[in-house]
Amino acid sequence: MIGSTEQKKPRAIMRLLILVLALLIAWYLVTKVLALFDYSIGKKTATTLNIRSGGENVQVSLQGAEWQRAESNLRLYVGDAVSTRGNADALLTFFDGTRVRLDKDTDAVIEKSESVEQGTSSVSLRIRSGRLWLSSPTPETFSGSIVRTVITKNYSADIPQSSHVLFSPATIVVLHAAGAGVITNINGAANPAVIVGEGQYLSLTDDAMKLIASGKDPYDFRDPLTPQILKDEFLATSYALLSQNTVIGSGSGSTATEVDSADLTVLSPENHADITTKTVTVSGRVSTRVALVLVNGQSIPIQKDRSFSVDMSLGREVKTMLHIEAQDLQGITLSAVDRTITSSFVATVDPVRFKSPVASGGTLTTSQREVEITGEAPVGAAAIVMNEYKLQLFKPGSRTWSYLASTVLGNMVVGKNTYTVYVLDSDGNRSPARSISIVFSLTGSESGTGTDVPPLKQNPPLTPGSLSVTGPEPGTEMTTDKKELVLEGTTSPETNSISVNGYTLSLYLPGKATWNYIASTDLQTMKRGRNVYRVVSRNKDGEILDVLEYTINFRP
Repeated sequence: MIGSTEQKKPRAIMRLLILVLALLIAWYLVTKVLALFDYSIGKKTATTLNIRSGGENVQVSLQGAEWQRAESNLRLYVGDAVSTRGNADALLTFFDGTRVRLDKDTDAVIEKSESVEQGTSSVSLRIRSGRLWLSSPTPETFSGSIVRTVITKNYSADIPQSSHVLFSPATIVVLHAAGAGVITNINGAANPAVIVGEGQYLSLTDDAMKLIASGKDPYDFRDPLTPQILKDEFLATSYALLSQNTVIGSGSGSTATEVDSADLTVLSPENHADITTKTVTVSGRVSTRVALVLVNGQSIPIQKDRSFSVDMSLGREVKTMLHIEAQDLQGITLSAVDRTITSSFVATVDPVRFKSPVASGGTLTTSQREVEITGEAPVGAAAIVMNEYKLQLFKPGSRTWSYLASTVLGNMVVGKNTYTVYVLDSDGNRSPARSISIVFSLTGSESGTGTDVPPLKQNPPLTPGSLSVTGPEPGTEMTTDKKELVLEGTTSPETNSISVNGYTLSLYLPGKATWNYIASTDLQTMKRGRNVYRVVSRNKDGEILDVLEYTINFRP
């Protein structure tokens, strides 16, 4: 009996040891499973996708699945990808406040988004194509220990706090970065670590990567930022959007952005203001960070008190957009404001004055087959339009004009002919119209219109400079208190006729090298004030040889 009892004790002890070992193994496995469970729940965090515009061109791939159209405020996790096309504008916001803006035609994958209460958190994003802008938060926003990484085919980059960086597979552009800068590890380099500091960029083109792989120092491909880089539209707009506090609106394909206006305050005009003048005053003030203010691309001076003001001319459009932009010393947009205004301005343009053959509103009855209509143009006239035909020989700024009414040209027919003329200024505003009438009849005397008289033509001058005024004062203008003067001048030997303000000089003989004309108050060929005389010389074929304007200021 004693022997049997002694044999059972070792077996019991063995079973107990096996049971204890099994319990230990079970406890170990349970703790590992629970730890794994806690890890997955406590560490992995969501990244929020916000679509600012072009929602139809933003797609997501969840855990490697097929691409599908994204919705704003969608929560993405490790392994999810985002793709933008066309005019898409999308933002990713990570748990620590890091914000990433995707340029068009960009494809990126979230590789890490892990928050750890005690230890080092991590954010990692891989760029497969395109470009993205990354803004990391300040220490006040996220004070925990964290590693932020951007990965491409050529490098991986660690981003410090308070950074504003543009990434692509071949470039790193650092506008701001805390500490030394962005630490970059270049694939295939003998000395892979390169620090890209604030105000620098690193270019890793295919040629550069080949040289680096062959032993070239990667620092040879790091350079200071250039003005051309800083003018990149995506870079400038991203910096303006994400370098200060923003509130991003929700909703697919729509945006509601409120940008902190501490750097730029626009005082006038108010949005949707109704402007009744030709110009609008744009005024406001800026912070000390601002070095340049632009209004629709025009640089505006900043006063010592940080205010600015400028009068902007309005065009003919009813609606006008004003884009006011504040930039820093590097040319980066700090803030921008748009104003849409309505223009109710009606421009006043003075009308023309007819000089011959009759005054405005008058009627001439004639049997002559050609009549030259002349007149004075107001100051600022850019074009003269007669019966919706723009006078080709009229030059902007000229004070006289002429138009040939002719049966040969087809702009004068038997019966009553109305000639309506108006002025256009440089902005395209038109003056009130003025008209005269010419009644053409085949009956009656046709003085001076025999078959040997050639038809008049409206051609560009054939011999410009051949016509001149020699007295009473040579040149193009004079002032006098005399009631009567004789204009004297010279012309070319090819001259067949000379007209002054549409009147053909009857005493001029063809081929004569000189000519004269009486300017007189009694003859009503001169009046008080400014008198402009348009002198035209023509050859035997009726073609214009030269045109001259001479001004007499009569001040009795």
